[in-house]
Amino acid sequence: MDYTKFCYWMDVGNFEKLREHLQRNGVEIVSESRVPCRVLRASKTIGFVPPRAWYGFCKRRTSWYWNSEKAGKTLVVSNTPLDHVDMEGVVIRRSSFRPDQFPSSEDLIQLIGSEAYQLKKPHTWDDVDSDEKDIYEAWFKHCRPDESFDFGKISVSHSANHANFLDPKFGIRRNGAIVPYSIGDSLHVCSSCLEFLNILGSHCSMKYVVPCMGGVLFAHLPMDQYFEVKTHETINDQGGS
Repeated sequence: MDYTKFCYWMDVGNFEKLREHLQRNGVEIVSESRVPCRVLRASKTIGFVPPRAWYGFCKRRTSWYWNSEKAGKTLVVSNTPLDHVDMEGVVIRRSSFRPDQFPSSEDLIQLIGSEAYQLKKPHTWDDVDSDEKDIYEAWFKHCRPDESFDFGKISVSHSANHANFLDPKFGIRRNGAIVPYSIGDSLHVCSSCLEFLNILGSHCSMKYVVPCMGGVLFAHLPMDQYFEVKTHETINDQGGS
């Protein structure tokens, strides 16, 4: 099944203009106020995520939003391009991409040690409570019943994955630039909405992102499936890979 989403970040004024335009044309735009990634469901024709949503269900995991240039902006996601909107955008498509390698344990530690990651990391990022750990353990036991659960290792993988989009080390070369990719499967990445929506990795014109378990459960994205994410500079390019 084809999957394409066009995503736009707007200030208050531009968003209100868009909403008025849509209303005049009989189009209802639905708010997602608690779980941002739900706006990525294929079944949602057009929706928006107000700033308060990043304080919602995934508050700790999505706290990176408030440390980014997107802070205070509203996200609009549509199944079709908004041709009358002339501003920053992201296009997401299903991809056949598969990485040749994942990092070793030593590589993960080096990624976390990068200056870009340490400077951007929110102060709440490492404050994982016991309830959240229980959720991760339940997911892991359901999907990998024959493997032992080690939250410490999973937490390192979560952090290193974000670091790889801030200062890419694992990726592929394309047109002289590195195209980073998620460095783990859906069980070993966290808050993938940050990469899908260019909150992290916005300096990369293209990247490959796999949904986290939240994206699988709430956005109904396929587990372990990579998606191609392109910035607004190539948003009108209808080709995928």
